[in-house]
Amino acid sequence: MKPKAKKQLGQHWLKDEAVLQKIVQSAEITPSDLVVEIGPGTGNLTFFLGQTGAQILAIEKDFSLIERLNNRLKRFKNIKIVQADARFFYYDFTALKKANDWKLVANLPYNITSFFLRQILTLKNPPSKTILMVQKEVAQKIVAPAGNSQRSIFTLFCLLAGKSRILFFVGKELFLPSPKVDSAVIEIIPKKWSAKKQALLKFAKLGFSAKRKKLANNLSGALHLSKDYVYNVLKAEGIDEGARAEDLKLKEWEKLYEKFK
Repeated sequence: MKPKAKKQLGQHWLKDEAVLQKIVQSAEITPSDLVVEIGPGTGNLTFFLGQTGAQILAIEKDFSLIERLNNRLKRFKNIKIVQADARFFYYDFTALKKANDWKLVANLPYNITSFFLRQILTLKNPPSKTILMVQKEVAQKIVAPAGNSQRSIFTLFCLLAGKSRILFFVGKELFLPSPKVDSAVIEIIPKKWSAKKQALLKFAKLGFSAKRKKLANNLSGALHLSKDYVYNVLKAEGIDEGARAEDLKLKEWEKLYEKFK
């Protein structure tokens, strides 16, 4: 009997083998790797991950799928299935001698993408490479350039936390059940998180507090500074006084942070 996807868990299982294999190839897995898969579901992707010979740790929240996963994948001695909520899993692989060298592959439920990425990319031992299936719109927000209306504080976080790019798009018809929107596979190469990056992000949130307002208005209100003073700082840094938060490049945010901190 085939399992029924649970809407509350955001379950949509990729069924296209060509795309599944493309995801595995994108991760550039070697037999010496430790690969963590989030949300294996029915094991479609896990099956191909197992064929790489790498050590696979698959974390599945849905208890009802665990027995099915174990039965389907029992031929693979390199796969371990763990029943847990990936949002609160303890990602410390020191005991496996993989503390600083592991990869993450996940088909994330749309409703936890932002929370999960913030958790994973700020770890002391983040993965060396992350391959994620996310909602197409979320992927476009992550890589949105300065001046693009989709650029947000989440975009800035991803810029600070790693190097991101969209690898390819995946149509909704390739999932079972089909979601309402298309997906995208993205690659993120994490950079070390720091207290300074956290402070910069906290400052940038002030600029994004009201996206429709000009950056100067948001900063003057949040920092209790006169608009003239903020305008002068922007002008000195070569930033247009009419700019909005999404118009700034990361380097410009770094310069403003140094001026206002």
